[in-house]
Amino acid sequence: MTEEATHEAAVTVLRRREVERLAAGLALIGGTLICLAAALVTISVLGRWLFNRPVPADYELVEVAIGVAIFSFLGYTQARNGHIAVDTFTLALPSRVTRVIDGAWDLVLAACLAFFAWGLLTGGLEARLYGTTLIQLPWPIWPVYLTCAALAALASVIGLSVAILKIGGPR
Repeated sequence: MTEEATHEAAVTVLRRREVERLAAGLALIGGTLICLAAALVTISVLGRWLFNRPVPADYELVEVAIGVAIFSFLGYTQARNGHIAVDTFTLALPSRVTRVIDGAWDLVLAACLAFFAWGLLTGGLEARLYGTTLIQLPWPIWPVYLTCAALAALASVIGLSVAILKIGGPR
């Protein structure tokens, strides 16, 4: 292996670690939100059972937390190659060809996530324009849309970087 190839491989490993670190941070936020949602459900059920007083609008709060958590996990799943893959037809192919095929599918997913981000962004801006709120709580819904749009955009960028690393990886 030449010195240039060794340097290129080291840079690829560093980039991959940076992508995984960003994705792990986002996933940690998602995990925290799920834990908070579980605690809220527990408190609400206990409050209903012990005092006949559940947490008001508990299902709306859980709905928002889980929605944001899902988008928080997308980048991590993409960075760790955690999405479902059927490799029946590619098992016999050389690893370089398999990486290019996987990278192409990562590009497709990155494009889909970018489309979701765009839809969430436009939906959030429209919700802000019309003053759309949660049903039981008078809280505006647009910050949730924009948060999910940002998370989808980050997942798209992570997917794009994963695709580039796969396609342009070691020969």
